[in-house]
Amino acid sequence: MHSLSAELQRLFGRPGQDLPDALPEAGFALDLVSADERVWTMVIGLAPAAGWAPVAALCEGVVNVLDLPPPAVSVAGGAGFRVWFSLADPVPLPRAEAFLAGLRARFLAGVQPAHLSLLPSAAARDVPLAPASESGAGRWTAFIDPAMGGMFADETWLDMAPSPERQAELLAGFRSIGSADFLRAMRLLEPGGAMVPASVAPMAGLVMEPPAVPAAEPRAGLALGGGFVDPKSFLLAVMNDPSACADHRIEAAKALLPYFS
Repeated sequence: MHSLSAELQRLFGRPGQDLPDALPEAGFALDLVSADERVWTMVIGLAPAAGWAPVAALCEGVVNVLDLPPPAVSVAGGAGFRVWFSLADPVPLPRAEAFLAGLRARFLAGVQPAHLSLLPSAAARDVPLAPASESGAGRWTAFIDPAMGGMFADETWLDMAPSPERQAELLAGFRSIGSADFLRAMRLLEPGGAMVPASVAPMAGLVMEPPAVPAAEPRAGLALGGGFVDPKSFLLAVMNDPSACADHRIEAAKALLPYFS
């Protein structure tokens, strides 16, 4: 089994469910509910129109308010972003729906219903598994480091297939929510639960923190000018700028490495 397939199985698979080989061209619909109505994986989808800010707020709240492991995050092409919650032990479908509803009420109250999806539910049980090719669009879905999610605010996809090895390394840093932690979080999320104010800690501290691109000192060799609309294009420009110092170019390349072969 490929290391990426193994990580996907560890986090999002369930007994009796065979996940596909890495990077399926046609995608794979992951069934989130077993035959006996139990759930191991939950997913919150946010449409591109919702932007990155609510994704960041959700991830920060899960870690800093609920004290749960960081959820995995994927860019989902035309569907925007998906936030993945892995459970060490399954819960009944109604319990999973209550957890997702609690997250929505606590951290996503400002998101329009049309821009939000909570899976699974009684009406929808499947979700496209990343990474995969987005059919007919010439772009790819992939898991990302939430600390770098802002660079995908305008384009919620990759223009080329992600490296399976890098995707596996990224997923290896995530862990499932244990039963005790899930029950404790449910007590906070249920109506009348303790109201703990959300921390304003930066996203960079949530998951495997990527190498920070050193702040450029005035006139330190970056002659890129302005006009960049997202962090990804800026980092690519730094990496390819012959006038930039070697340290800046290397750190920019390292920050982009998880998304390319």
